[in-house]
Amino acid sequence: MLWQLKKISTGETLNEPQKLPENWGPIFGLHGFIDQLGDLSWLGEAYADQGWFVVGEAPAEPAQSTPAELAWEKAKRLLRESDWSMLPDVPMNKTQKALWAAYRRELREIRLHAEFPNMSWPVAPE
Repeated sequence: MLWQLKKISTGETLNEPQKLPENWGPIFGLHGFIDQLGDLSWLGEAYADQGWFVVGEAPAEPAQSTPAELAWEKAKRLLRESDWSMLPDVPMNKTQKALWAAYRRELREIRLHAEFPNMSWPVAPE
């Protein structure tokens, strides 16, 4: 859940919506504190007109990437970083150009490797 601190009398928001820490209540020795968040007057005069209110659901946590997804992302990044090598006006001889083309082909076909995603990575030509 997303909570937001508001002035009770006017509904004015005092912060951005956020998740409350799971251990917030027990840290302060409060049990059943969720029931008391709508009116913070019990904290003292400075908080008499404030309260925490539920304003929505927290976004779902992003799914963890698998090793294969991470490896493919790395291969795509290395391809992007080596795009320059395929430009027609790059000062390279045919042998150098062929080495870069072979490196890039290995990156594009990395998912076909028998040990993917736990294989050794191709090394960029110098």
